[in-house]
Amino acid sequence: MDNDLDFGSGFTGRWASWSPDRELNPQYEGIADLEKASLILTCPHGDGAISVHPREYNEIFKDTGWTVESWEPLTLSPSIHCMECGCHGYIREGKWVTA
Repeated sequence: MDNDLDFGSGFTGRWASWSPDRELNPQYEGIADLEKASLILTCPHGDGAISVHPREYNEIFKDTGWTVESWEPLTLSPSIHCMECGCHGYIREGKWVTA
């Protein structure tokens, strides 16, 4: 899997997976691991991580993270606001769009 993403405007990303220990987290029994669960987003000011999930996981991860509207090209919702530096925008059709 190509793990390096270039969103333009100085924003890049790479994926991290989600694979909980089911013995310690039995509530996730029967739920598939996610190869693309967190997006490590790098803005011109540094790194941050956001949790993402496919729409079919909305009920499992209620009110947590960003929803994948499209994998190819990548589109996430809602907007991303980096609290550390103040960058605010969207990933739409694989590109960073400043809000």
